[in-house]
Amino acid sequence: MKKLCNIIMGCLPEVERGYLLKNLIGEQAMKPDACIGLPGDMVSPGRTYVRGAGGVRIFGEKAGVRWGKEELDCFPSEEALFISGDEEELYAAAKAGMAHIRYLPPQAEAREQRDAGQEVLYGTADLCAEGFEEVGFSYLVHVYERHHGIPWTILETERCVVKEFSLAYLDALFELYAGEGMTDYMEPLFEYEKEKEYQKAYIEHVYRFYGYGTWIVCRKDSGKLIGRVGIEHREELSGEPELGYAVGVPYQGQGYATEVCRAVLSYAKEELGMRKMNCLIEPGNDISFQLASKLGFARAGTMRAGGKEMERYILFMD
Repeated sequence: MKKLCNIIMGCLPEVERGYLLKNLIGEQAMKPDACIGLPGDMVSPGRTYVRGAGGVRIFGEKAGVRWGKEELDCFPSEEALFISGDEEELYAAAKAGMAHIRYLPPQAEAREQRDAGQEVLYGTADLCAEGFEEVGFSYLVHVYERHHGIPWTILETERCVVKEFSLAYLDALFELYAGEGMTDYMEPLFEYEKEKEYQKAYIEHVYRFYGYGTWIVCRKDSGKLIGRVGIEHREELSGEPELGYAVGVPYQGQGYATEVCRAVLSYAKEELGMRKMNCLIEPGNDISFQLASKLGFARAGTMRAGGKEMERYILFMD
């Protein structure tokens, strides 16, 4: 199983390097088995690193000494993430097959570089960052996972894990939707091959662009797929987010929807900065009406969406 073990910092402004180190070390108190420790030994001339109890190391660079492809090849590419604002270093990291983050200097600084004849190339990178003041280890892990196509684990509740869909769950998804009454108030799946292509595109474009979408819900104890939940955008809502959920027939009436939706709403507020959530429910879906009320949504009239007349519920998360 792929795992991020080495975080390599190339040429970065000292202040940005300081933010990153402070955040990584700060997370040690919260996740001592997954973060770095205090500064330690020299690993090679001009290269220092800090080591963590969980086996994660972060490597720095000596001023004026670039990381080259030969040196980066010493690291297994499937275990490393490279961070730099230097084009030559980033090119070397890309050639080495590493996940990498490009630091983008402030506009004024970038303009000075261009005026001085230094070409600034914004080519392919897994992420472009304008600063690292709020970037920590868990964020870097997400960038690394996206590069390697590893589905993100979004959150956990007492009984469930909410994570991104992967094609390994495609058969289980069809089994879930085959339950009696499952598609009474939601769209059915496409035929198998078309659904497979749709999900591939969804993973590549929606997850990568937004960082969220429709996820799957699995039981912690068995890993079995029991439902779906997520945050989507409808054109009819003018870009406002909408909460969606579905629980498989064998698991209905056991509080799973309430448990998971509450956790997703908290995630939307705390992690995504959302302050308003919509819920569109088809008339006759009394169970969803009850759940929306239990979650704190208030009815806000009706509207046309997806070719149907829908009841609109709104939750303000201030």
